[in-house]
Amino acid sequence: MIELKSRYSAGEFLKIMILDERGLTQKWLAREIGCAERKVSEICNNKRGISATFALELERVLGISAEFWVTMQAKWELHQAREKAA
Repeated sequence: MIELKSRYSAGEFLKIMILDERGLTQKWLAREIGCAERKVSEICNNKRGISATFALELERVLGISAEFWVTMQAKWELHQAREKAA
């Protein structure tokens, strides 16, 4: 099995590869989704995961499928669980 040396959580990916690369802010995303800035901040800083409902909002606002977000979140959680179990 090939192991990647570093992995992005769904929140890190959102922050670094989507928001930062597009010159968008967490404040902007929160406003577009209609949620508190704190929620977006917590997701981007790995204090909260991306739920299926939030993934649907990301799909609507960013045009990136909800399946992508929930799959990335699930893979991150599994990676974290494996790290703890090792």
